[in-house]
Amino acid sequence: MAQVATQRTTGATRFRGPHVITLRGAGSLGHDPLTKGVGLDVGLGIQVPATQSANSLQIEQPDGTVIAAFDAAGGLVTGALKVSQRAVRVALSAAQIITLHSAPVSLVAAPGAGVALVCQGFIFQLIYNSVQFTGGGAVSPVYHGATTNIAAGSVAAATVQAAANYTGFSPGAAGSTALAVSTNTGIDLLAGTADFAAGNSTAVVTLFYDVVTLG
Repeated sequence: MAQVATQRTTGATRFRGPHVITLRGAGSLGHDPLTKGVGLDVGLGIQVPATQSANSLQIEQPDGTVIAAFDAAGGLVTGALKVSQRAVRVALSAAQIITLHSAPVSLVAAPGAGVALVCQGFIFQLIYNSVQFTGGGAVSPVYHGATTNIAAGSVAAATVQAAANYTGFSPGAAGSTALAVSTNTGIDLLAGTADFAAGNSTAVVTLFYDVVTLG
């Protein structure tokens, strides 16, 4: 028998407000009332099933209009606009860096029909090992199957080729020309022009993006 959501049929719990809730920094047993602000345990945890599909937490008006929410993926959803703010971190092996042109690395999967991903910026961290990369091209996030950079900047090939650690941030696309947004299309990391070669360093990419339900 299919599972049915029950939160709308069990009755709401209401408190006559206003209320102030003080979350104390709990001690090792999780209930020390004297260690406000200095405890080791999380003050308040909300646990949802691993297979959660509805929002895990939402703030509503009395008529049920959602003002804000945290969706099942942990993204912050801003009310009726249905924009979920998210981030993802992807580790790249040396082999993945070398083939970033011929085999771009997926950062975010396609979100579904009527939904678009909008890049808000990315951090690229190169962890140098012992052998420099050669060749390659500028590294940037792109829509899957495309080559147009969807951020304001990219990581130069020379930066990836250098014998040094590197950490850099580029904000989302900027400029006077509007960027075409692809619906139901994932975001990849691509090296333009050509593959790299010979190196053995690794990298970590953190992508900040919005999931926008169009309508």
